[in-house]
Amino acid sequence: MMTIFVDPSLEEALGRDGLRVEFFDFSDRSRCGIRLDEVRSQIANGRFVWIDVDSAEADAKTIIGALPEDVDRGVHIGAILAVHLNVNVEHVSSLHRSESLLHMVLVSAASHETTRISQRLDVVIREGLLLTIHRGPHEVISAVRRDYVSDFQQHATTPSFLIYEICNQQVEQFLVAEGQLEKEVEATRLALRQAADDKIFNRLAEISDSLLALRKLIVPVRRVLEELVSRKTTLISEASLGFFGVIIGTLERLLDDIASNREILESSLQFSITVMSHRTSQTMNRLAVVSTIFLPLTFLCGVYGMNFDVMPETRWAHGYTFFWILSGVVTLTLLFLLRRSRLL
Repeated sequence: MMTIFVDPSLEEALGRDGLRVEFFDFSDRSRCGIRLDEVRSQIANGRFVWIDVDSAEADAKTIIGALPEDVDRGVHIGAILAVHLNVNVEHVSSLHRSESLLHMVLVSAASHETTRISQRLDVVIREGLLLTIHRGPHEVISAVRRDYVSDFQQHATTPSFLIYEICNQQVEQFLVAEGQLEKEVEATRLALRQAADDKIFNRLAEISDSLLALRKLIVPVRRVLEELVSRKTTLISEASLGFFGVIIGTLERLLDDIASNREILESSLQFSITVMSHRTSQTMNRLAVVSTIFLPLTFLCGVYGMNFDVMPETRWAHGYTFFWILSGVVTLTLLFLLRRSRLL
């Protein structure tokens, strides 16, 4: 399976009770952490609020009670939290729209030690509010938190910058995963040229499966971004939509790279099979040459081993010598003919 890294500092990224709440004021570039019960008043004052929720620790009723009523009515926060707690659900990136809300489900690739897993991130966007929900430490949110303060103070003009940061970090994670798989593809290709065994073939199958799994994660994310760009909304600025177009192009190139790596694996496998077939053919060819040489000699031995009473050659004084001379002549003649025919 594929290998991506979990930042240990992620554990400190969430506030108490699995919640981290802060507001952004774009008029004076101010931002500050707030309590959950202050969310509605801050939105009413024209500020933008970001609520980050760890579904493993947060209390659904507390969150729902602090949100504007149309948020839970539009996306059912309790149901989202329940999905995060169900580890048997296969998550797929998607986009859902309602009258005043956007609900994006973004599934990214993550890993712990040698196991590659998928991480779900729910992003709910409303006028004045961004709600992100995930289970446990999340690589994308951690990466966003490393950069969003400077971006907010220097570049951001609308709340859409956070949506762009999340999507961009999602793609960065895909790029890291693909880069690691590309290194594994090259290592496997070189290993196949040196010595192909069951271990190498099993590794090749695992890498191929990882490439397919990564592609399976990327395609729905691309579809989500394409829908955001094609069906514009007032919740995301025109400038951010333009950047989404760039991200879509990056995803297209990433999918091409994945396809190329799979082709490299397939061609390496075919090359290895061809080499093995050639070696098998050479071995069979040598065995055929040996059989061809020994066939007439075996015939001679068989004739003089039949013990007939009348066999003049058995009483020749130099019969044994003649036999070996004849055997040598037959062998040399066959070797000459086989080499001339390029069978040897």
